[in-house]
Amino acid sequence: RRSAADFKLDIPELIRPPLVLERVCGYLEEWIMERDRQGIDPRFGVGGSGVVPPPLDVYQFIWDRTRMVRKDFILQNFIGTGGNCSAVAVRCHERIARWHALCEHQLSHLNDFIRQQSQQNIQELGATMKSLNLYYDDAAGRATIEDGDAPASSSSSGQVHVHGCQSSIVMGKSPKDYNGESLMNASESVNPSNRIIGNATGGSGTAEPEMRGLYI
Repeated sequence: RRSAADFKLDIPELIRPPLVLERVCGYLEEWIMERDRQGIDPRFGVGGSGVVPPPLDVYQFIWDRTRMVRKDFILQNFIGTGGNCSAVAVRCHERIARWHALCEHQLSHLNDFIRQQSQQNIQELGATMKSLNLYYDDAAGRATIEDGDAPASSSSSGQVHVHGCQSSIVMGKSPKDYNGESLMNASESVNPSNRIIGNATGGSGTAEPEMRGLYI
């Protein structure tokens, strides 16, 4: 929910801790980002008939959620030097920044995006990058240190942090690539280089929409 004069956002029980915010980013990548490329969704359309979600609808939904993810970090004083900083905050902001850059490229063919959303998208990307620079320049060097409530690191108890998505596939139907070909949406794909996300050795990957941002 956005800030409003009659609604306070800094209510402790409504603020999500960093690890929850990282799970939100993973959920958006696994379940939401590909909705406009996965065919008919019964939640859209009139009378439950279902239509393919418009790309701008998907964009605006994620835009609202990622903005509130950043807001929750700000409300918890994640400002780098002089405040809080952690690897979780850095990862979340990096993923959000990649998404904004990806959308600027992927949606550039939509006139409605250029007219109504592009400038705002670049502003949000700039705000995200500004926060990232503060984290990178943290005087205490906490940008690579996990939160105290995160699982113990591999060096202390044999456990490892689970970063990124919690699944090795994009949830739902296999999406279509830019040229109309089906993308491989299975974790057991024989050729890992053609998989949507993940890697040859298993473990948690990064959602394909985010990874495509590396090609911009």
